[in-house]
Amino acid sequence: MNLKQRFSFIFSSLFSVLLATVTLTVYLLFAHFRQDEFSALMAEKAQTTAKLLIEVKEIDYKMQKIIDSNSINKLYKENTQIYDENYKLIYNSNDTLTVNLTKADLDQIRTKRRVFKKTAQYDVLGLYYTYDHKHYYVAVSAEDTYDNNKLNYLKYLLFGAFIIGTAIVWLLSFSLSKKALQPLDNFRKRIQEITDSNLKIRLSEAKREDEINALAHSFNQMMDRIDNAYNRQKEFTGNASHELRTPVARVAAQIENLIQRPDLDNIIRANLTSIFEDTFQLSEIISSLVALADINSSEHKLSFTKIRLDELIFNTVADLSKVFPDFKLKFEIENNTGNAAEPEILGDETLLKIVLLNLFKNAYIYSDNHLLECLIRQRDQEAELLITNTGEVPKIEDTATLFTAFYRGSNIGNIAGSGIGLSIVKRVLEYHKARVSYNIIDQNTNQVHISFSLLQDS
Repeated sequence: MNLKQRFSFIFSSLFSVLLATVTLTVYLLFAHFRQDEFSALMAEKAQTTAKLLIEVKEIDYKMQKIIDSNSINKLYKENTQIYDENYKLIYNSNDTLTVNLTKADLDQIRTKRRVFKKTAQYDVLGLYYTYDHKHYYVAVSAEDTYDNNKLNYLKYLLFGAFIIGTAIVWLLSFSLSKKALQPLDNFRKRIQEITDSNLKIRLSEAKREDEINALAHSFNQMMDRIDNAYNRQKEFTGNASHELRTPVARVAAQIENLIQRPDLDNIIRANLTSIFEDTFQLSEIISSLVALADINSSEHKLSFTKIRLDELIFNTVADLSKVFPDFKLKFEIENNTGNAAEPEILGDETLLKIVLLNLFKNAYIYSDNHLLECLIRQRDQEAELLITNTGEVPKIEDTATLFTAFYRGSNIGNIAGSGIGLSIVKRVLEYHKARVSYNIIDQNTNQVHISFSLLQDS
């Protein structure tokens, strides 16, 4: 559940609870008011009947029945009963609608003076009446159909108002929250466009002064600081790498010339060879840093040219053989395109050569026979490069992180390395829109699989 949905759900739920509380309170207050009003009407009826029957001597029981039956304020299914102080029924206005009161009921009327209760069908009001030192119990029962109908009508009216009000608020809250938080959605989409090669993107700022605009302004200020720091770091890396590359290359060339001297002592030759290998590795690291410094430049893609994969492989092997004379390559091309097209791709030759140098060198030093099998498999729209060697394989759980910077597999043994070669490989291949994966195809066989998009004939 996202922020808009949570905000709408909480607001709508609180409103629903509040509206339910209000409607329930209105209903209960009206029900209580109806009961008090009907009770007062019954009390008035009981007082009137008692006064006429007990205090007015000219009115007897028969005449009182006639008065009760023809009263303009007669209640529905009304029945008035009067008991004397000995609990004897002395008057009953309707013989067919008798509500029998027990001695306990009459005692309760005497104690409380006025008692109102509801039965399954009737409302009953009991009064304790005193006249001329005599005590009487007056009970009036009736059915409040008119007010019950009004109460039912109010119940359905309030329930309908609650349903309609809740539905409207839920719809409006989701609609308004979506509209109000639309700038955040726009920010999210805009932020997703920001990459390490495109740090110039900024969020749009409105003229209004609100929290969302303040957030956009703060984010843009943060991006300015990040962009400045990134440019300074990239500039330093590029300058340092360029400055280091020339002297390291000069040292490597001088060592290579010394190694080729025929009068050189074997021990010194071995030491120089070791130094030359380390220098070559240092040169590779510097070249990789230069590549990383250039790879994020937006204009760098302008340097992409047509490259034949097979020629790039041969050039890489020639450079690698200078350092590792026993390096062996088994190379094949498998063409499944149905034509004689060459395996050409579009890319940066320097960067791709760094990729192959890292992969070939790893395949060489981690192999058990210094033999590398390389297969180019051409398809209709892509070229697959499969690099295979035999030797100790890493653990299965290591294969997913081999292309992470400074991570080295479990099969490294005593082999030296920086742990950044494969991460640079992945970075450069992603830059070329190529896919790379590592597979263990046999108990003692490693394979790196790269997929390039073939250059289409225009």
